[in-house]
Amino acid sequence: MKFENLNLSPSILKALKELNYQTASPIQEKTIPAILSGRDLMGCAQTGTGKTCAFAVPIINKLLSKRICLKKRIIKALVLAPTRELAIQIFNNFRVYAKYNPIRSCVVYGGAGYTPQIQALSKGADILVSTPGRLNDLILKGYVDISEVDFFVLDEADIMLDMGFINEVKKITDILPKKRQTLMFSATMSNNIQDFGNSILKNPVKIIVSPPSTTVDLIQQFVYMVDQNDKTNFLLRLIKNLNIQFAIIFTRTKAKSDKVADWLKKMNILARSIHGDKPQWERKNILKNFKEGRIKILVATDIAARGLDIKGISHVINYDIPCNSETYVHRIVQSKKQ
Repeated sequence: MKFENLNLSPSILKALKELNYQTASPIQEKTIPAILSGRDLMGCAQTGTGKTCAFAVPIINKLLSKRICLKKRIIKALVLAPTRELAIQIFNNFRVYAKYNPIRSCVVYGGAGYTPQIQALSKGADILVSTPGRLNDLILKGYVDISEVDFFVLDEADIMLDMGFINEVKKITDILPKKRQTLMFSATMSNNIQDFGNSILKNPVKIIVSPPSTTVDLIQQFVYMVDQNDKTNFLLRLIKNLNIQFAIIFTRTKAKSDKVADWLKKMNILARSIHGDKPQWERKNILKNFKEGRIKILVATDIAARGLDIKGISHVINYDIPCNSETYVHRIVQSKKQ
C-alpha cells in the first residue's frame, strides 16, 4: 500500500516523499491504520522492518489532527526505548517525519549530563523519547510532567525485560493517565512479554509480521567449524579472504568485544568495540565513525547493537554463538538493511 493511501497529513507525506518512502512495509501497512483508529496495539516484527515509522507517523498525524501543538508545549506522546542509541535514533526519526509541521520532540537518556537535557525540556516538547531510568530521575526531580500524555509507546519491550527495566517501566506506567493510547512493540513475543502487555494494554489489536524465530529471506548463511584456539586467526583470514569492508561482529560479552577489536586493530584492521560500559560520548562517536566509513568493523554485544539503523552492512559475523534463535535472527537481519 502507498503511504498516500493511509490518510496521512500532506505535511507528513511531503517529508516521507523526501525520504523516498513510497510503499509501506507490512508492519507499517497494518499498524498505521490501527493507531489512527485509536486502538491500543501489541506489535511483533523483526529488527529492520520499519517499526519506528509505523508508530511515529500516525502519532504525529494524530497530534496534528487534534491541534494539540500549542504555544504552551506539554508532553502528549511518550516513547520509551531500552538504550541510549535507540532513543536518539527514534528522536531523529520523529524530527524527520515532522519536518514540515510545528511539532517539537525532545530526547533524554542516561550516561549523559543532566543540564543540556533539562535545558531542552524547559523549552517544552510535544513528544518525549527517553530511556526508563533517566525519565524516572527527571520525574522525581520535577523536570518532567507526564500527567497529560495521550500516546505511550514501549519499544523493544523484550529487551526492556532482558535488561531488567521492568520495574522502571512500571513506575512510569503507574503515573501515566489511565485514559491513553498505548502501543507496545517487541521483536519476540514470549509469555512474559504477552503478560506484561496485557497489564498495560486495553483490548489491543495484535499485529505480527514475520515469525521471530525464522531467518530473513535473501540472506546467505554459512557455518564454519573452528577450534576455539584458532577463532581469532580464522576471523582475520575470513575478513581478508572475503575482502570484508563493512561488518558487525557479535560477541557474547563486553570483555570479549574489547579483546577482539583490539586484536583486529593490531592486525591493521579499522575495528572498534561498542558495549554498555563505554560512555555515551564514546559510543556516539564510534557509531558515527562506523556509519561514515572511518571504522570498517564494529565488534558489539547484542544489547549495544539492538535496534540500530545502520545501512549497507555486507557481513554479520557471529564470533560467539547466541543463546537462542531469536537473538540469532536479530543479529543477522542487520545485513538486510540497505
